[in-house]
Amino acid sequence: MTQNFKIEGIYDQRTLKLLKAKGLRNFGFDFSPKSFNFIQEHVFLNELIPLLDPLDRIHLHFIRSNDPMIVKVIADLQKVGIQKENIYIDTDEWDKEALNLSVNYYLNYYPELDLNLCNSPQFSGLIFNFSFFEELHHRGVLKNFIMNFYTHFKNYLTEDKKIILRVDWNDNVFPSLFDYLDFDLMSFSINSNIEICYRNVDLKKLTTEMDLIEKNKIMSKDF
Repeated sequence: MTQNFKIEGIYDQRTLKLLKAKGLRNFGFDFSPKSFNFIQEHVFLNELIPLLDPLDRIHLHFIRSNDPMIVKVIADLQKVGIQKENIYIDTDEWDKEALNLSVNYYLNYYPELDLNLCNSPQFSGLIFNFSFFEELHHRGVLKNFIMNFYTHFKNYLTEDKKIILRVDWNDNVFPSLFDYLDFDLMSFSINSNIEICYRNVDLKKLTTEMDLIEKNKIMSKDF
């Protein structure tokens, strides 16, 4: 089950060590300056990256796809031996020039998403926020959305593309959602729900939350 987890917003060694001990392979780091989980590159490279294994997957979040830091961080990761195929990015804002970055990327889904952004060998899949599905469910239009979604994206979501569900720790995820969409990863972020105080993760609570999700066995396939 831990292969189906991605934890985002990691900023300290003790949290990363715990996640590694639990068998996680997908780790997210936030380079958005306004984020509570913002990490400086020197901390990222000197303190966190050495704790990862060659086959671990590194997910990097930026605000804009034309942020020059993207090129720099990826180049610096390659200098310390991280393979480019294990690096993934996602951003809040995209422009078409980003398609020339030659790095794996995920797109955050929203109804007006430009499908042209999917026309790249580096397009790796889509990220959905659970709150989006929750709203559709309450409105009684979830099933219709799923049908239309597969119609629009059938040429882009090939077998090698992934679908990620971004969930908060206190979200009440309804199991029937997994009957509609075949998610590859459930992504959770470090936030106040599992922190003792600002930027101080409660490792015991994090462990409890992850064990509870694993016990419920919402997902079963490995990524």
